Amino acid sequence: MLSTPIPRDLCPVHREIAYSWRDHHYSPWTPSKWPGGSHIMDSRTSHAERGADWDRKNLQQIELTIGCCRSGRSPQCTPGHHSPASKKEQPLPATAATASEQSQDVPVPGAERWDLRLARTVLTDSNLPAGRPRNRTGYSVTAEGSRVCVTWSRSGSLSLPRAGTAARTQWDEALDRIEAALRGSAAFAEVQRSRYRVSTRAVVPRAAQTTARMRRVGALDAFRRAVRFDGHPAGRVGGTLTLATSGPSPDSFWIVTDAEGSEAGRTSGGYQAAAELLAHHYGLPMPLGLIDEGRPR
Repeated sequence: MLSTPIPRDLCPVHREIAYSWRDHHYSPWTPSKWPGGSHIMDSRTSHAERGADWDRKNLQQIELTIGCCRSGRSPQCTPGHHSPASKKEQPLPATAATASEQSQDVPVPGAERWDLRLARTVLTDSNLPAGRPRNRTGYSVTAEGSRVCVTWSRSGSLSLPRAGTAARTQWDEALDRIEAALRGSAAFAEVQRSRYRVSTRAVVPRAAQTTARMRRVGALDAFRRAVRFDGHPAGRVGGTLTLATSGPSPDSFWIVTDAEGSEAGRTSGGYQAAAELLAHHYGLPMPLGLIDEGRPR
């Protein structure tokens, strides 16, 4: 299941399209081949493999949507909308700091998640190119829940080359080097390798690296919480959690907005999950300590 951040510089139409692809989840209860429908999955493919394949193709559609919006030629874009390159899409410098060093930097909305930045830092030692730009061969780093996924692409394509070809050999060698770099780092654990990607989980300290303070605001039936982070100005680093229904229910979810009022994401988890989503939006390191201060008197 993808949790890839959607760039904030997209026009409203393409932003909604990107969100719809990110939320286009594979269902093990109604298994089918991409893009779903009449082609039922056969028994030779596991749910894990099929889910990974859906995520890979969903990510590809998200990247196509971003490229379409930023091209400036799409008739779907809001008239007059200008979409400059997002700050979080910029390549990380080779001298990137570790997670503990980055926590001292001034957080910005839409920042790349701390463990993704840490993975990029580790991968600089692999001497492999980053493949963010279109039609470029290299790796891309994305989030999948609490895990970090590193995907290899060839000339901008995420399609697996045919077995026995030189392209497939280069593909496998690249993933081997990515896997070796992550396994050799004490900052990551639970490294898993598939034909398409390498996934891992950052080692999270036991002590909280970020502290959030939450207060109830607005009317009692508004189910709204204001969040600020210790050590950072609330007017610049913080946000609001708003329950999307008129009360807790199985279908309730939190809409998370940042200090500027822009949506940072949505989650069906509790306060902790919503506050963590906001912390990730600013690139703050985990784990997160959450303090509920109740309602201001």
